Amino acid sequence: MVAFKNVDFVGRWRIWFAVSGAFLLICVVAIALGGFNPGIDFTGGSAFTASGVQGSPTTAEVREALPGDLGDSSIVQSVGEDGYEVRTPVLAEEGYTDAEVRQALEEELGAEVSVTSISPTFGGQIRTQALQAVAAALAIIVLFISIRFEFSFAMAAMVALIHDILITIGIYALVGREVNLVTVVAILTVLGYSLYDTIIIFDRIRENAPQAGYNRQRYEELANNSIRQVVMRSIYTSVCTLIPVAALLIFGESTLSDFAFALLVGIAAGTYSSIFVAAPVLCLYKAWRAGRIGAGKGRTAQSARS
Repeated sequence: MVAFKNVDFVGRWRIWFAVSGAFLLICVVAIALGGFNPGIDFTGGSAFTASGVQGSPTTAEVREALPGDLGDSSIVQSVGEDGYEVRTPVLAEEGYTDAEVRQALEEELGAEVSVTSISPTFGGQIRTQALQAVAAALAIIVLFISIRFEFSFAMAAMVALIHDILITIGIYALVGREVNLVTVVAILTVLGYSLYDTIIIFDRIRENAPQAGYNRQRYEELANNSIRQVVMRSIYTSVCTLIPVAALLIFGESTLSDFAFALLVGIAAGTYSSIFVAAPVLCLYKAWRAGRIGAGKGRTAQSARS
């Protein structure tokens, strides 16, 4: 708390928002320029898993084992010490069948190959359901916070959560990682974690706020004091969480690595947004609403005098 004793979390909102804005701009540009890389879970395609591969070939050699020019449009990742995962586009559109590709991989790699295929229609359904799951989670969060606190808190929390989602997806697009169902699970996990941090701060603000009356300067000062009371707790919790997540990212296999990467980015963004975005947005919204109410009362009084 001593380290943040003189930090004005609310008054310097322009600085914090500028930092977030810069990251969000980079992320939006990365997504707009085609960096978004949806996996076969959403677009359809086939995933071939080769186990017991002989000779320790490179990913390039595995790609060359695919028939024709299919390797140019496929993704190859190593799995364990002697395994590989090959993800291809929809084979029917490329003029191949699952059996042909599996046979080619078995002959060239001397391995046992299994295949999982997803049709474009089913992939589209999964994509729609994933978006619905995220939207439903956000709607339930808004409803819960509105009931437990008030709408201004829910609105500020929603801004912070959307901030976290965009940065997580944007960084994914920036580094070219594949977005699949694991990514959706990671995003929902990030929403819960970020909301936990935000609720801690909001609950302390509500406890410290006066029961009646609103004064902007007083409210912003108590918001600053409330954040200072819990900021180190949030940072320590995030650091302790990021350590095992980073270990999972470094030492985990491809699927676990994707999950850990989304968590790493999302938890870092969520910690920042809970402290430097959610509380300032709450104070700015309350000040804006108080200004509107005051202006409305002034117009009513003027009309009555007229």
